[in-house]
Amino acid sequence: MDLSQFYDKIGLDGAARALAERTERGNAALFQPPYLDALFSGTRREEGLRQLKALLGEDEDGIRTFVYMSRCALRTYENYRAKGVPEDIFWATMGFLSRFMASDAARFHKIVFRWGWWFPRQLAMEEFRIGALEYEMVGDALHIHIPADADLSPASVQRSLDEARAFFGAFYPAYKDAPGRCESWMLSPALEELLPPTSNVLAFGRRFRLLGWEQDSPAFLEWIYPDPSLPTEQLPEDTSLRRAVKRHLLDGGKVGWASGELR
Repeated sequence: MDLSQFYDKIGLDGAARALAERTERGNAALFQPPYLDALFSGTRREEGLRQLKALLGEDEDGIRTFVYMSRCALRTYENYRAKGVPEDIFWATMGFLSRFMASDAARFHKIVFRWGWWFPRQLAMEEFRIGALEYEMVGDALHIHIPADADLSPASVQRSLDEARAFFGAFYPAYKDAPGRCESWMLSPALEELLPPTSNVLAFGRRFRLLGWEQDSPAFLEWIYPDPSLPTEQLPEDTSLRRAVKRHLLDGGKVGWASGELR
């Protein structure tokens, strides 16, 4: 598999792809193997990121990082094959790249890649997308992440959880029965007053026993609104969720950021 096929399979947007390919042609020597081993090691992730920054030099828009990590993903593809992990899980997991490229292009009105600090988790095969959700092996637990395009209907979430248990039982047995933990605005107790009882977000949050709630954290804004830097009065009201949260904030309410463990 080559990089062109990789971009095809992850559905990389045409403008982002053109910029990535142009960047590679203009800096070809930077993107040649062998690649930095530390980027494929969970215990050496920060070392790998420091080495990559030194190698790539000025990278204000993150596109050099994107190209380099995309090439690294070809090596991860071979590691998936060697371990016998199904190919569909590889492509679902690698969709992280195109998803964030698209969302950031919409937000900033230019093509940027801001998530190079996170992606070594996928390169090192420590995080996998299985159905609706992503699962990251951290310590003795599975950390559950919620992609922006996740189907959070109860049936979809349950299917993902069941498939994840089977996946980790087959490929990482130490995590088969590991506790599932999540940190998200979706676990905020404030949502019980803001969303209808049939809300998929509420149904998801109720699967977790609350461990903590940072009521004053502004992190939720990043995931609900396209521009979290706007004054509250200017936040958009184009969805029922955004309208409800904005009204709640204007009334002095809080949403914050919460953590929980699967019941």
